[in-house]
Amino acid sequence: MNIYDIAQQAGVSIATVSRVLNNKGNVSEKTQKKIQDVLDRNDYQPNAIARGLVAGSMKTVAILTVDVRVPHYAMTSYVMEEMMSKLGYMVLLCNTGERPEGWKKYLTQLAERHVDGIVLTGSIYERLTIDDIPKNIQNIPIVMANGYLDRPGFYSVLVDEGRGMALAAEHLHNRGKRKIAFVRDLDTESADRKLKGFLDEMKILGVAHPEKDVFHTKYGMEGGQHAAAEIAAKGYDGIVFGEDLTAVGAVHELVNHGIKVPEQIAVTGCNNSEYATVCNPMLTSVDNKGKVLSELTVKLLIDLLTGNEEKASIMVIPELVVRETS
Repeated sequence: MNIYDIAQQAGVSIATVSRVLNNKGNVSEKTQKKIQDVLDRNDYQPNAIARGLVAGSMKTVAILTVDVRVPHYAMTSYVMEEMMSKLGYMVLLCNTGERPEGWKKYLTQLAERHVDGIVLTGSIYERLTIDDIPKNIQNIPIVMANGYLDRPGFYSVLVDEGRGMALAAEHLHNRGKRKIAFVRDLDTESADRKLKGFLDEMKILGVAHPEKDVFHTKYGMEGGQHAAAEIAAKGYDGIVFGEDLTAVGAVHELVNHGIKVPEQIAVTGCNNSEYATVCNPMLTSVDNKGKVLSELTVKLLIDLLTGNEEKASIMVIPELVVRETS
C-alpha cells in the first residue's frame, strides 16, 4: 500500500495523508481518524527511508569503537545507545578494529547510508588522517568521546586522564610510598596523556627523572603479572596502572608471591571497572567517569543534530576511588 492508495480509501488528498504520516499537523481530528482507520485496516507500516527523505533525517546515528568486548567501551556504548534510543534514534554499533582501513571502511559506509551523526569512542581515533575521512562525510557531525581532532565537523568530550594519574601518584605518596612505578600497557593517545600526568606529578613531588620509573607491558592479566614481577624485584613500593585489568593481574602476582598489598606494595588502576571490585584485595582505581562521558557525548551530538551547536570541547574531571590496595 502506498500514499495514493491511502488517500483514495480515506477520500482525502495525498498532501493530507503526507501531513498525517509525518506529524505535520493542520489536519482535523476527524480526518486524522479516517486516515488512521485506513492504516489500521491495512496493517500499514511506514517506509522509514521514505519518511527520512521527507523529514530530511534518517533518525540514525552510529557509534564506532575499537572493540566492544573491552568493558570500558561496552559500558560507554551501552549508555549512549540507551539514551539515543529513548530519543527515537536507531543506533548502529560498529567494531572498527585498531587499523585505519577499518575506520575508513565504516566511515565511508555510514556516509553512504546518510546517518545523521557519528560518535567515535576512544582516543585511538585521534590518529585519523585526511585520507581516512571520506569527503562525503563532511556534513555529518562527529563527536569524539575522549578524543580530539582539530578539524571542521569534529567535536569532543575529553576526560582529564592526566589529572587522574596525578591523583593516583599523589595518593600513593601521601600513603608514604616513595618509590612509585608507572605501567603503560596500551599504545594510544589516552595512554600518552596518562603517562604525562604521572610524570608531571612525580616531578612536583620532587622525584628526579621519573621517566626511569616507567615500565611497559601488554594489556591484560598476563601483562600485569609480568610487570609486577619485574617491579617488585627492583624494590618499588607503589605502582600506578593506566588500566584496571592489567592492575588486577599485578595484584594477583604480588599476593601469590607473598607480597603484602598495600603494606609492601600499593597498587592503583584506572577506569573504576568491575575488575576493581572483583579483585582481592579490592583495587583502588581512578574513576574516569565513563557514564558522565557517555551522557555528555550524547547531549553534544543531539544539540548538534537539533541546531543547538556547541562549539567548545567539554572536559570531564576524574576522581580516585580508594579501596584496599592502597
